[in-house]
Amino acid sequence: MRISILALLLFPTFVNAQPSPWETVAPPGSFIYADIKSAAKEASSAYRLHIEGGLILNDKKQLGKIASLTSLMALRLDNNGISQLPSAFLGCHALVYFSSTGNALTNLPDSLGMWNSLKFLELQQTSFDTIPEGIYGLPRLNSFMLNGNTDTICFTSSVKMFPKCFTELRIYNTLVDTLPEEFAQLSQLSKLVMYKCKLYDIPQQIFPLTGLSELWLDSNNLTVVPPSIAQMQGLTYLSLRGNRITKVTSSICFLKNLVVLDLRGNPMDPYDVQVVQALLPNCRVLF
Repeated sequence: MRISILALLLFPTFVNAQPSPWETVAPPGSFIYADIKSAAKEASSAYRLHIEGGLILNDKKQLGKIASLTSLMALRLDNNGISQLPSAFLGCHALVYFSSTGNALTNLPDSLGMWNSLKFLELQQTSFDTIPEGIYGLPRLNSFMLNGNTDTICFTSSVKMFPKCFTELRIYNTLVDTLPEEFAQLSQLSKLVMYKCKLYDIPQQIFPLTGLSELWLDSNNLTVVPPSIAQMQGLTYLSLRGNRITKVTSSICFLKNLVVLDLRGNPMDPYDVQVVQALLPNCRVLF
């Protein structure tokens, strides 16, 4: 069975201006298969597979056909009633994009690195208490998105093991525990999003990320922008929308590359906003 309608992404659209990798990693116009059996019949051209509901993943005969999907590049699993990833999918070595939505995954295999072509990982409505170690072992991972995890999420010291090609981390609607010191070693990171993560302060482990060009900390509980922000001179986009910020440090003047500073939805005095704009004459300050 084939379907041609793309599923909508379930995370905030303001950071989704670019097309989803789901649409771009496979050859243009490639079909979206809705079950394993149909995809296996045309395995050489089965580039995208979107499985919804639990019936297919409970069918051992269909799971046995996964090994034939040697061309599969994009896989979506939605609302399948699983808490563990079926191990058969680890044999899909051509996979570039993987997404799971509505599955209360509690862990992922340590052998996740078998997906040695995977660049994009998107997980929504999971039940992790710690970022699975297997994620750090994905050798070509470029982007990782986590949305709506039901528990407080913790990064371990293994975060430093993310590959050099890892440039984008996006976390939405998830309470984040204190970041480990090793987080500061992600020098290759260029985009970091922490949206509705109940942050009361900007984590100190973020400031040494001098390669970061985009930082989104919207809809948290931040009250100040501290002087340490001056370390992040690579920033071009800083979004602090929807917080409780009343003051921005004068040290923000050192962010010479900043193009946009978004302060909308904060209880700042308009005069203080004008001061910030004067400190950043070449930056667009949104308020």
